[in-house]
Amino acid sequence: MRTLIKSTGHNPSIWMTLFIVSLFLSPFSSLFGQNEVEIAFPAPKGIVVFTGMELADSKKIASYSVERSLDKKKWEKVAELTSPQGWDAFYVNFNKWKEDFGFQGVPETDELQELWRNCETAGVIDSMRYWASSTVIRLAAGIAWYDQTAAEDTPTWYKVRALGTGGAVISEHYSVAVQYPYIPQFDEVSFAEKNVDKSLFYLKWQSKGDFPAPYFSVRYYENGELKSAGGSLAAYQVEDTKYYLYQDSTRYLKSERQYFMNREDFYGNKAVASDRVLVSDASVARGVFANTRAVSDPKSLGIALHWKISNAPLIENIQIYRSDTFDGKPYEELASISVSDTSYMDRSIVPDRIYYYYLVGENRLHHESFQSNIFFNAGYDKLKPAPPSISQGKAVQGGVEIEIRPNDKYLSGFRVYRNDGYTAKLYLISDLPEPDGNLVVYTDTSKTLAGDKSYLYAATAVSTSSVESDFSDTLTIRPSIKTNPPSPNRISAHEEERTVKIIWEDVRTRHRATCGYNIYRRELPDGKFASLPPTDTIVTVPMFVDTDVQPDKTYEYAVQTVDDLGGTSESMALYSIHVKKIVLPVPPNLWVTPSEGKVTIQWNEPSITRPLKVNLYRYQRGQNPQLLQSFSPAEQQFTDTKVKKGELYFYFTTFSDEENNESFRSKEAGVRVE
Repeated sequence: MRTLIKSTGHNPSIWMTLFIVSLFLSPFSSLFGQNEVEIAFPAPKGIVVFTGMELADSKKIASYSVERSLDKKKWEKVAELTSPQGWDAFYVNFNKWKEDFGFQGVPETDELQELWRNCETAGVIDSMRYWASSTVIRLAAGIAWYDQTAAEDTPTWYKVRALGTGGAVISEHYSVAVQYPYIPQFDEVSFAEKNVDKSLFYLKWQSKGDFPAPYFSVRYYENGELKSAGGSLAAYQVEDTKYYLYQDSTRYLKSERQYFMNREDFYGNKAVASDRVLVSDASVARGVFANTRAVSDPKSLGIALHWKISNAPLIENIQIYRSDTFDGKPYEELASISVSDTSYMDRSIVPDRIYYYYLVGENRLHHESFQSNIFFNAGYDKLKPAPPSISQGKAVQGGVEIEIRPNDKYLSGFRVYRNDGYTAKLYLISDLPEPDGNLVVYTDTSKTLAGDKSYLYAATAVSTSSVESDFSDTLTIRPSIKTNPPSPNRISAHEEERTVKIIWEDVRTRHRATCGYNIYRRELPDGKFASLPPTDTIVTVPMFVDTDVQPDKTYEYAVQTVDDLGGTSESMALYSIHVKKIVLPVPPNLWVTPSEGKVTIQWNEPSITRPLKVNLYRYQRGQNPQLLQSFSPAEQQFTDTKVKKGELYFYFTTFSDEENNESFRSKEAGVRVE
């Protein structure tokens, strides 16, 4: 059972109306754009997404499209909403969602029908007036979506588009990340009072502060089964204190019941439950002990027992019995105290364990013993537990492993902290459960880790009373993650005396961890890159001279950065260059002198600066030239005796170098042999 709390200074329905109106009436460019806004809210079964204020009835907006993403990159369409046509269709939707959100309050059917007709005429949900913020009504009107297929405990983003006729996008909104289940936070609640008589019993809780709950519900355990309470709920406020009341008839109390209440937010998300209150038929039948309650000591480990006695002068003394289970173990006598006492502090407890108590008194006149109801609570240790011990674990590819060992008992788990790699401030990164033994291993593979940074790690122990210890000793660990230094931004190359000299930006000026560079070369257009120095050699200066190049070929060079940790840049700086073709000088002209049965060929001394050979060729018409002989530059004459009288011969020379590159021909000289 739920109830809406009536209180001054806090009206959830009006607040939601103002928020949603301002949200969807603000200028699109200034409020939304690509900004994330609160249009999605967690609920018990999923996430409620609000799409807009205008009905999707084809007058202006044809439909609303709802898309969902887990990373803001890949979007999945989950719904396309249109408003119902007519009262009957709207009322079917209304009854469908009333079960989930009707606790917010709904109008009478006649009033609802009149308001819906006004909305259809105006085309906006504002015509619902006070009820415009009702989640039931907005879902029924097709301008909200209850995503019950969203993944639990997973941050989820939503994109809402208002679509016109033909699918044109009129507006687009992005939600902030939302996940469910969600536990709301309100002012701490405590049990205030219990009263049981022959016809009725009531329970009273209270909270103090500025954040009371808008709703609350009451449930109970009976014979191990959880049930919803069917009595009456009410609430009121006095200054900054809220009171939550529950009342029911005692006629249905056939066995022990453990009642508790949950505060709830606007969408029905339940806050942490209150302590349980025991109510039984014994409370009615035996009314000697009244107002029994067990309260956890707020300052130290202990449970304070309180009670009242209606006929104290008739009682000899009081025995207190205790057990750590309601009915699974026998109750043992804890203490025997004077009847004048109305309280007792139990210090011999284990923290966070529920203890069950009952009182036994003896009537002096009739020597009859009588027993109180069973009441219970848990004690909480407010002292900090001892910090745990931590050490570095085995190497983990892509992250860090640390080992945590407890140094105290009664622990619920550990918390692991890490800095950001820049400052010494530690941030919580994980909650770990209670260890099965004496060791907990935590592996940190967060995407925020970088291989070129060292991180500070520390851990704390959390007691079963939710008290956190001081920090452990701090570890400094560098994760086993491949580093990616930046590549050079600038590179150039030029040919110099039949070599290629490559120069590039020295990345050390902006990346201090740079160790050197890998140099690769390939021949264009189809060659594959190969390392120029040996594969285990790193060039430490931003320059390299390639002496192994061939004329008239095009090469592409690539420079990759290598850092001190062995990481290499993902990209490489590229530069291509064409090595010029070698052109030899044209040899000097020659002249020929015929004589009987031979020809003498002569040429001038060549004017050259490098060692070249002089090649002498001869040919006849219709035949290919034939190399007669090659000469050194100092030789300038040759006598050709292998000729025939009366035949016409032609001679020319060329230069050639040590790589067999050959120059153009000299001017030809022809002669007919005598």
